Amino acid sequence: MAQTYRDPTFDEVAAREASAQRAEALAAERAARAAERRADPAYTAMRRRKIARILKRVKLGLLK
Repeated sequence: MAQTYRDPTFDEVAAREASAQRAEALAAERAARAAERRADPAYTAMRRRKIARILKRVKLGLLK
C-alpha cells in the first residue's frame, strides 16, 4: 500500500539542501569568472588607471 502521508520536514530539508547547492554552484561560477577577468591584462590596466585617477583626485582634495 502506498504511503498517503508525506512528512513536511523532509520537503523543507530537501528544499534547503537544493537551495544551498544552487547557491554554492552560483558562487563557484562567479569566483571562476572573477578569477578569469582578473587574469586579463586589459582589466588589470583599466584598474590601475582607475586607481591612479582616484588617487590623483584625492591628493588634489577633490574627494573627501
